[in-house]
Amino acid sequence: MTRLSAPDRVLSASDFKLESIDLYITSRCNRRCTYCFLPDAYFDRTRHMPPSTVAAIVAWASGSATEITVLGGEPALHPQFTAIVRDTAAAPVRVRTVTNGSRHFRAALPAVHEALSRVAVSLDAPSAAVVDRLRGRGAFTDAVATVDELRAAGVPFDLNCTVLADTVGLVPEMLAYAEASGAGRLNMHWFSPVGRGAEHAADQSVPAGAWRRQVLDVVAAYRPVRQSFTVDCQVAFDFPVPGADRGVCAVRDRTNLQFLPGGAVFSCGMLLEDEALAAYQWHDGRLIRRGGDTELARTATACTGCPLRPSDGGHQPICIYNRLAV
Repeated sequence: MTRLSAPDRVLSASDFKLESIDLYITSRCNRRCTYCFLPDAYFDRTRHMPPSTVAAIVAWASGSATEITVLGGEPALHPQFTAIVRDTAAAPVRVRTVTNGSRHFRAALPAVHEALSRVAVSLDAPSAAVVDRLRGRGAFTDAVATVDELRAAGVPFDLNCTVLADTVGLVPEMLAYAEASGAGRLNMHWFSPVGRGAEHAADQSVPAGAWRRQVLDVVAAYRPVRQSFTVDCQVAFDFPVPGADRGVCAVRDRTNLQFLPGGAVFSCGMLLEDEALAAYQWHDGRLIRRGGDTELARTATACTGCPLRPSDGGHQPICIYNRLAV
C-alpha cells in the first residue's frame, strides 16, 4: 500500500503542462526486438491495465490532455483493446495508438477505425530483409499490410522509425518510402541503449558525429513532395540545429506522463526500464508524487543537457523530446 507523507503528494492534471499522455495498457508483445527501450522484465510477466484504470486516468486528465496514446507491448494484444479505444474516444479525447502492425491489430481495426484519430506503425527500414532480421520473420509484411488497411479505411497514419547502426545508411531511402506510403509523418528516433537495447543491442547506437552527418543533415535537406507529409526527427545531441533547446527537460518541465500497466508513471520515456525511478505512482484513482531517488531527484538542478545519458565525443545528449521537423 502506498502511503502519503504530505497532502501535496497527490497531484491533479492541472499541475502539469500536458497536451497528451501515454498509456501502456499491456506488457504483451508478439515480437522481442533486441533494441526495445523496455526491459526483459517488462515482457516476462504479462500485465494488462484494467479498463477501469484506463477510464480513471482519462477522467483525471480530462480538461488538460487532448490526446491519449495507447501503447504496449503490442496494444492490440490487450483482451479489451477494442473496448478501451472506443470508450476512451467517447471521453471525448483524440485516441492514437502505436502498433507493430500485428495481425491482432488488423483484426481489431474494423471495430476501432472510427475511434482512432491516428495510428503510428513501427517500421525501421524500407527493406523486408532488414526489418525481418531486426524484428523477426514477417515483421515487414505485417507493417505493410497494416498500412494498406489503414489507408483503405481512411485512418490517418504515421511511421515510427528507430535508426540503428545497421539502418543509418538507409535513411534517404526511408524518407522517400515513408512519403510514398501515404504517411502523414515519419517519426525518427535515435536508438538509446536502454531496456532490452542495453543488454542485447548496445552496439546498434549511432555515434553523435554519424547522427549529425547521416541523419540530421539528411533530414534538414529533405524537401517533401507532398505538403501533407512531415519528418519529425530526434535531435539527440546539442547540435546547433532548429529544435535543439538545451534547457528543455520533460521531467522538470512536467510536459509528459507515461502510465505503465503496473501503476508506475514516468515523465521521461528513456527511464521505463527501471520502475523504481518513476517520479509518480497511479494508486486508488490518484496520481501520487514519489520520494527518493526518482527521475525528479536526478534532474532537479539546471543543466546544459540530459543528465541521464553520457556525452559522446564531446557532444552532450539533450532531452529526447527536442525535435527537428521539416
